[in-house]
Amino acid sequence: MRFSLEKCATVEVKRGKLVEGENIRLADGREMANMKAEDRYKYLGIQQTYEIKQQENKKAAETELIRRTRKIINSQLSAKNKINAINIWAIPTFTYTAGILNWSKTDLENLDRRIRTTLTQQGMLHPNSVIERLYLPRKEGGRGLSSLEHTCLKEEKKITQYFEKNNLPLHQWIAAQRRIASTSRNIQEEDPAEKLRNKWKSKALHGRFFNSLQQPEVDMTTSNTYLKQGYLFPQTEGTLQAIQDQVVPTRTYLKHILQQQVETTKCRLCNTAEETVQHLTSGCTTIAGTKYLTRHDNMGKVVHQLICLQKELIPHFTPHHVYAPQTLKENQQFKIYWHLTIITDRRVEHNRPDMVIFDKVNKTAIIIDFAVPQDQNLTKTYTEKITKYEALAQQIRDMWKLKDARIMPLIISANGLVHRKTTQHLLELKLPQNTIMWMQKAVILGTVNIIRKTLYPH
Repeated sequence: MRFSLEKCATVEVKRGKLVEGENIRLADGREMANMKAEDRYKYLGIQQTYEIKQQENKKAAETELIRRTRKIINSQLSAKNKINAINIWAIPTFTYTAGILNWSKTDLENLDRRIRTTLTQQGMLHPNSVIERLYLPRKEGGRGLSSLEHTCLKEEKKITQYFEKNNLPLHQWIAAQRRIASTSRNIQEEDPAEKLRNKWKSKALHGRFFNSLQQPEVDMTTSNTYLKQGYLFPQTEGTLQAIQDQVVPTRTYLKHILQQQVETTKCRLCNTAEETVQHLTSGCTTIAGTKYLTRHDNMGKVVHQLICLQKELIPHFTPHHVYAPQTLKENQQFKIYWHLTIITDRRVEHNRPDMVIFDKVNKTAIIIDFAVPQDQNLTKTYTEKITKYEALAQQIRDMWKLKDARIMPLIISANGLVHRKTTQHLLELKLPQNTIMWMQKAVILGTVNIIRKTLYPH
């Protein structure tokens, strides 16, 4: 074994103070340098001499955390990957000091706030959006960012458990000291995630989307596809969350929530209804035949193209935003209508569904209709669609002597919530697993575009 003297140094302490001594000469003639008062050495990631300089190390840890966070946020990563990069590359450099440096709850809260401020500066987080949602997992509708407060608390518990499991007197003494420190800090044992959920749920305005997400008819797994897949731009994801939290500057929000002077709260487009987020995203008559229709058709194009590919009615895939469905596609086995009026023997009121698929061999038909309602109207819209086309299904069955004529409403709310029946119907149609992702993306981008063009026209 051989000493690497360039990595070695000595420290001389007299009466609790660091003093400069002489170099130590080894038997082979080499010298080991004595550390100067201004020098430091790094042990387990912490700069120290004969003691740990708390303030000096805390300042260095904070600086490195914010530096890495800003570098990640200024990169070209997607929304999900930026959050993952912060969790993997920035936060661990800080949590490495947990249990060694004395971080108070206030210190950690301030650092969490600095990270959120950095996200807000880059458009990833609206300043009035719900904070708790930022730290919840993406599969639950959150953004998946690690909280420094919760992460450091978890690390401290792990360190304490490590010392408690060892029987050496020194380890037991350290474990006892850590227990005393934990008691004095009043560390809560409550599950952090559950605490965040309860806070989000209890908020009068922000909690509305949480309650919508918990509706029995909502498929939470597929409704959070856009968060788990992480394909949105960071600014788009931030805007969508602001829309879901209802904190975008509509006239109603400015007057009743922000208490600003507003001449009127009527919609700036139709000038009849109150200008709320729900009204702008799915209830304004002025843009019903334009922007709402475009969003509706973009969702339908996804299903139309994938079914045509499945039935070998078109030769190859085309990006959905440039795909133009034909009114009629037909081969020897299948015939597909797109926005085509169906003439029946007995007149029916609703005879123009979005899609109709005829199977000539098996003598069946499927009526497909798309809808983008408000979050709370998912069940109502599904029932209305079934009732709306019952008479048409009966007429189709009788006219062409079919064995079956089914109705399949495919519904995704303006905020991206997916009806459970939509997931079920897509499985029955045997479409690819990513179908729901493309449909939801079309709806989300349409909603964000409507809000941006209306509230931020410049």
